[in-house]
Amino acid sequence: MKFYLKILFCALLITSCVSNNFINVECDNGNCTAERVDQNERLDQEGEGLVIKNDEILLDVSDDFPYPDKGQSFLKEGEIPRPKKIFSSTGAEIVEIRRLGEIYWIYSESLPSKTWPLIKDFLADGFNLVEESPEEGIIQSKVGTTEDELNVRLEHGIKNNSSEIYLYDKDNQTSDISFFNQLASFIQENLPGYQGNSIAAQSLNLNKKARIVYVRKEIGIEFKLSFERTWSAISRAIDRTNYAVADRNRELRYIQIDLEEDNESFFNFFGSSEVDKEVDYELIFTKVGENTLLEFKKLSNTEVTVNELVDKINENLS
Repeated sequence: MKFYLKILFCALLITSCVSNNFINVECDNGNCTAERVDQNERLDQEGEGLVIKNDEILLDVSDDFPYPDKGQSFLKEGEIPRPKKIFSSTGAEIVEIRRLGEIYWIYSESLPSKTWPLIKDFLADGFNLVEESPEEGIIQSKVGTTEDELNVRLEHGIKNNSSEIYLYDKDNQTSDISFFNQLASFIQENLPGYQGNSIAAQSLNLNKKARIVYVRKEIGIEFKLSFERTWSAISRAIDRTNYAVADRNRELRYIQIDLEEDNESFFNFFGSSEVDKEVDYELIFTKVGENTLLEFKKLSNTEVTVNELVDKINENLS
């Protein structure tokens, strides 16, 4: 019996040794010995390692996106041109009361979505809100405990980042000028640094009253305004540029300008009339339905391009 147990023990020992990487197992009268394989010796038996010389290594290096030189600035060198601004705002946050005939409105250099909460803050003191529609820019309110109404219509201005505020009574007539003064003073006082913005009135920011168009391959401006309002806005802008008006005719709807700035001096007191001035450009107004189209016709060899003239007028639009 003991003999069989020794044989079983040796078999188990041999199995254990083989599973644990033992070789050269020897057994004599039931006594077994095993020698562990050296790992380095085992690897040496697998063959020689692969040797690669440096000159045999070929690398295909791609230099499609090299690092720029230190201090290199593409913007300063003009490699990446800035986008051209057509309608922009100076960011002065000007608030003024404007008038055209019997129509008044408040001009504010702020987006409608920013102007909307300012108007509501103003109406929260002394007015009762009846109905509001921020998508259309309309607010209907009552004046205190009376039956008088103060209705507001907010629109995007001619310039980017500008608003126009119209005030009406219950008969849809322009409200008393005192309301314009109160609201304009409130906005002018609270606009600087104001961080409010209405998400509901964001759509009003897209309804701009002027856009760049091309007429017979030449640049022009289309205004979502009547001819009278467009004529007034362009005339005011030209006066601010200091360009000399050579001739203008409201009935024929054109303005001729001399791009040489009109510097008034003592000698200009005896100067020539508008007819004697050189004409560089003629601005032509055309009614297109309810809108007005402004075209620029070059009449001289001036180096000022239409784009430059449009930019100059745009800087002074309001």
